[in-house]
Amino acid sequence: MDPILASLPGSLLRLIEDQLSNNEDSSDEELLTHFVSSGLTEIEARQALSYRNQYLTHIYLDGFTPIRKGREALCYNPHSRQFGPV
Repeated sequence: MDPILASLPGSLLRLIEDQLSNNEDSSDEELLTHFVSSGLTEIEARQALSYRNQYLTHIYLDGFTPIRKGREALCYNPHSRQFGPV
């Protein structure tokens, strides 16, 4: 688990991962503001944003995401139709 985000409750982690995965329209600054207004510190919000490209590029297995599992994250491979390492 990312040490900077480890103390966040599950509801905030779900919000972060949902926004990182699905919000292609907001700028980084808009997303940063949204995260801070949702209860993250600026440091936590900036750390969460550092994962944005990964979440927009891959589909991760629930609970096996870069924030929660780091290098053990599992993403969907459309060729094998299975989840595996990035």
